[in-house]
Amino acid sequence: MKKIKRLKIEARAKEIVILIIFIAVASFAIIQVKNLLNQEKVKSLTEQISVGSSSKDNIFAILKEDVPLKVTGNAIAVLDIPTYGIRGQIVEGTDDETLKNYIGKFIGCAEAGQIGNFSLAAHNNIYTELFRNLHKVQIGDKVRIVTKTHEYVYTVTSTETVDPSRTDVLDASGKREITLITCTQAATKRIVVKGELISERELNEKELEEGVK
Repeated sequence: MKKIKRLKIEARAKEIVILIIFIAVASFAIIQVKNLLNQEKVKSLTEQISVGSSSKDNIFAILKEDVPLKVTGNAIAVLDIPTYGIRGQIVEGTDDETLKNYIGKFIGCAEAGQIGNFSLAAHNNIYTELFRNLHKVQIGDKVRIVTKTHEYVYTVTSTETVDPSRTDVLDASGKREITLITCTQAATKRIVVKGELISERELNEKELEEGVK
């Protein structure tokens, strides 16, 4: 009787082990199938968005183009260069913590739309990579700045790569100027994009509430 009971217990134990293994294998298979399905969805979405272009940057631009520009949190403005998928909230300061998540405004420089040099900086290959495509910006491109009350549009007048010692790019001027700065991929030089104000306007009530499209 004891031997029979022991055999039954062993048989039951084997059944439990087999059941556990089956559940583990089934769970793993389900996870893998879900991952494959998600990958296919992402691939399908990417292909739909990028019809006529293989550029990942165009995907970012399309995804963002219908999202209104609106200042949030402790930001003072929003920057938008839709052609290259460049968009981000602007915050005072250019310290490491600020640049992890935002476009930083150099302390003491002119405000958006003012006479002087409205100077901004952001990372291009770490953290949020907000200026990842800044090197693609060309003369004649438009840079939109939306504050809590106004929209300013600048046209790009120059682009250059300079040594980090070239702090003169931040000097004030008698123009309503904007300067955008980021590092090169190797971080040995700085990409500098400059523009001049071509238009400004006050936001209407709907834009103040919902943002600017």
